[in-house]
Amino acid sequence: MTTTAPADATRVLLRLEPARIVELHALIEGYDDLALLRTLDPAAGIVEVYVSPGSEEEFERLRAALGREGLPTVRVGEEL
Repeated sequence: MTTTAPADATRVLLRLEPARIVELHALIEGYDDLALLRTLDPAAGIVEVYVSPGSEEEFERLRAALGREGLPTVRVGEEL
């Protein structure tokens, strides 16, 4: 069974520590209908997140909270 993101979802590319991808995936799954996460490049820690329409602010609040708790993510393209 293949899961596809809705056409109107917001696509976000994130980079994080490769060893933490599974943890982020599990946390996102814990929020019903918030987002769908796919790993694009496990060695580089690049994931693709499709955020459900209308949930963008909630997703960003979750990202910020996870960052404060020790699971930081950076949007791909926003690295310094």
